[in-house]
This record gives sequence, C-alpha cells and structure tokens, in this order.
Amino acid sequence: MTGNAPQLPTRRSLSQTPPVQAGLYLGIGLGFAALLIWAVTKLDTLIIVLIIAGFLAVGLNRPVQFMTRHGLPRWLAMTILIVGLLLFFCGGLALVIPAIVRQTADFVAAAPDYYEQLMQSTLAERFGGESALLDRVQELLTAENLSAAAGGLLGGAASAATVVGWAVTAVLLSLFILAAHDRIRDAALRLVVDSKRERAGEILDRILLQAGSYLIGALVIGLTAGVSAWVFMVIAGIPYAVILAFIVAITDLIPQIGAFIGSGIVILIALASSPMTAVAALIFFVVYQQVENWLIYPTIMGSAVKVSNLAALVSVLIGATLYGVVGVVLAVPTYAAVRLVVRELVHPRLDAN
Repeated sequence: MTGNAPQLPTRRSLSQTPPVQAGLYLGIGLGFAALLIWAVTKLDTLIIVLIIAGFLAVGLNRPVQFMTRHGLPRWLAMTILIVGLLLFFCGGLALVIPAIVRQTADFVAAAPDYYEQLMQSTLAERFGGESALLDRVQELLTAENLSAAAGGLLGGAASAATVVGWAVTAVLLSLFILAAHDRIRDAALRLVVDSKRERAGEILDRILLQAGSYLIGALVIGLTAGVSAWVFMVIAGIPYAVILAFIVAITDLIPQIGAFIGSGIVILIALASSPMTAVAALIFFVVYQQVENWLIYPTIMGSAVKVSNLAALVSVLIGATLYGVVGVVLAVPTYAAVRLVVRELVHPRLDAN
C-alpha cells in the first residue's frame, strides 16, 4: 500500500507576501529603527559614560588579574585595589590642594602688581593707557552685559557640576562592571555559536588586554609628563608649578595633541614672568616631546597596542570629529581592537579564497 508523502510547508518569499502584509512588516521595521535612533540620540551621554566606565573597568582589571594569578580571591583583590586607589587619591589631594590654595592666594596677593605691570606696558599704551582702558571697561559694564555674564557663569557652573556628576557616575559604574567582569564576558560570548566560542574568547581577551594596557600606559606617560614639567618649573621659577604640572599630566592623556595644550598653557604663564623664561619653557617642552615620542611612548606602548604614529593620528582626528575629547581618548584602543579583529578574522578568510 502506497501513499503520497506528506509535503513539508515551504517558506514564502518576500515577493509572494501579500502587499498589505509586506507593507505592514516594512512599517514595523522602520518604526523599530526610528525608535532605536531616537533612543540612542536621547541616551547619547549615558552611552558615552557607559563606554568610559567599561574602558576604566578593563584597565582596572589588569591589577586585579595580577593579584588573582598570585592566589588572591577576586573579592580580596578588588578590595585591595579600591582601598589603594582611595589612599592614592586622598594622598594626592592632601599634597595638591594645600599647594593650590597657597598658590591661588599668592596670585590674588600679586594681582595688583600684575595690574600695574599691565597698565605700564606698551600693550596698554597702544589702547590709550589706563584711563582709556578703564573707560572702555565702564562702557562694557552695562546691566545687560552683567546679566549675560552672570548667566554665562551660572551656566558654566552648572555644566561643570554636570561633568563632575557624570565623572563620579562613570567611576562607580566602572567598579560595578569590574565586579561583574567575568559574568559580562561570558554573557557576551554566549552570543557566539558554540563552535566558534573558544576562538572568539581568545580574541576578546586580547582586545581587553590591549585596552587595559593602553589605559595603564597612558596614565604612566601622563604622570611622567606632569612630574617632569613640575621639576622644570621649580628650577625655572615658573609660578603655580603644582597646578600647571597637574594640567600637563591631565592634558597629556589626550593622544597626539594633549602635550601641545598643556605646554601652551605653561608657556603663556611663563611669558608673564619673563620672555626668557617662556623661551626656556618652549625649549624644554620641545625636547621633552621628542623624548616622549621616540623613547617614553614607544617603550611603554610598544607592547600594548603597537599602533603607528600615522594610524594613531588618523584615529584621533576621526575620534575628535565624532565624539570630541572622549573620542580622542578612546580612538587609539578602538583602532587597535578593530585592527586585531580584521587581522584575526577577515584576513584569514580572504587568504583562504
């Protein structure tokens, strides 16, 4: 006895879908895409904070992994790291804040002398002397201008408070991400098919290793720049050495262009002391920048990301255009991660065909 074999249902192609139903599916897809774009636009600041927090967590995971490899449980390693960071931060504040307060008081006390030097300079004479400058200042001090200036100061204070708030949030989020580092990694790998999960895990670990090495290396380079600048300013007699060294260390964290920003500020302050001091500062920073570019940076970053100067510069320009300062800071490790993925996954497939 024979019978017809049951026919398996076949999937209809899009061309066989009724027009109304196809239009409905297309409209739903476009609606979800528009909703996603709207959500990303509204949550752009939070997304950037999460990216920064993840980047910090990856960097902090390096010392945690070092301690766990030597037998410490992860919770104890994290506790030691957090306590050490708090002690370092509080110790830094204890050293920096008194110097900042003292140097700010010195600046306020020396402000009348700076005023007299400015009024007696040739620059003031070009604008008609002290009386003409004071008349112009009085013309600017109208109620409307004062109101606009007050609004600008309040807006600046509010923006600064917002930045500080988001910075604290990023640090706290980084600690939570650090605590759940292994679970987040395993959850990300679960999105990869089982046959390729081991290979994906190796590549992901290498990306995280590069990102962590880049962050630690950048901190070491910034600290070296700040200490070197402080020693020079103390020897050269440039005022506000502690504040300026802190600015140099922070700006040096920005690849390629940060050193020019920090050195420019120091040179301008040195110019207020004397032209020769400014020339000495210019020579120092030019020499130090060469030492950093050809000795310090390659030595520290050579084993971390191995990115050429041209690639780093192009990455920084793209990051600055897209996301400003945050894009500049994250540009180099992002490029290194993309390059690693291309080299490990794309190139072997192309070579095999």
